[in-house]
Amino acid sequence: MLHLYGEISEHPRTDMDRHFLDRNGGILNTESASEAHLYAVLGAESLSMLAMNATEEILAVETWQYAGAGKSFALIHQDVRRILRDADLWGLPYGQVHGFLFHPKATLIPRRLFQHGELSGYFNLLLEPGDYVYAYEELPEFDAYLVQATEKAHASLYADIFPQTRARHLAVPLLRYVRDIAGAEEHTIFLNLRHQTAQIIVLERQNLLFYNTFPFASASDLLYFVLLAYDQFRIRPSDLPLSVAGNILQDSELYRTLYRFVQELRFAAPPDHFKLPTKTDSLPGHCLVDLLCLKKN
Repeated sequence: MLHLYGEISEHPRTDMDRHFLDRNGGILNTESASEAHLYAVLGAESLSMLAMNATEEILAVETWQYAGAGKSFALIHQDVRRILRDADLWGLPYGQVHGFLFHPKATLIPRRLFQHGELSGYFNLLLEPGDYVYAYEELPEFDAYLVQATEKAHASLYADIFPQTRARHLAVPLLRYVRDIAGAEEHTIFLNLRHQTAQIIVLERQNLLFYNTFPFASASDLLYFVLLAYDQFRIRPSDLPLSVAGNILQDSELYRTLYRFVQELRFAAPPDHFKLPTKTDSLPGHCLVDLLCLKKN
């Protein structure tokens, strides 16, 4: 696994793999939190949180990767609850809290094929047997709906910790962000990494051609999925840069492996109105892209 965040601390607990923390001067506390917003992603593989104030200054970022990532959420949800009790950013009296889900059990359905009463049917050939909570979100800019099947234990924990918010999936704000940065480019291929899960998005100008999520165990696995996206749309890697965000740094094996075949990797820029931390050990901006996307949704 690739570790990249600013302050990396080893921790002997068994309920997570690593705890990453990046603070901007330690200015977030019980008093200042009332003027701040918390954006959190309760993922199947990790919990991520970002706090910002009214002037869109990033105050703090905290990410915990679960030791049981990849297992059924029913087997790890108690460990996730313990992480929430330990997380520095959780439990402060924020002005607002915004919650999102992330897991791979999501698919896009064109509007013309979408039926509100048939959500489970879209997953008949995609899911292992289990107990799921189905939901959908409209993406009018893509003339489509995102349908998600969340494990019941995952959905229940989300409902417990975000009782005032509906279950929104991280893919929706991320797709909108990629559409915005695509502009008039003929094609855009975008890769977002959340630990050992890759989200790959392909657009033709601002029209969505492809979205999928892939687990990977090695750099060669990730390379395979990226090159598959190029090949599926008959685009040569030498002709189109790969936009990259998330859990990757330039001196990592992941980056070097992709670079040997794609040749031009571009770190995605976060929306420019945010005020990122300026400390030398702070997270690079591309690592925060998916969290910063959440503000517009």
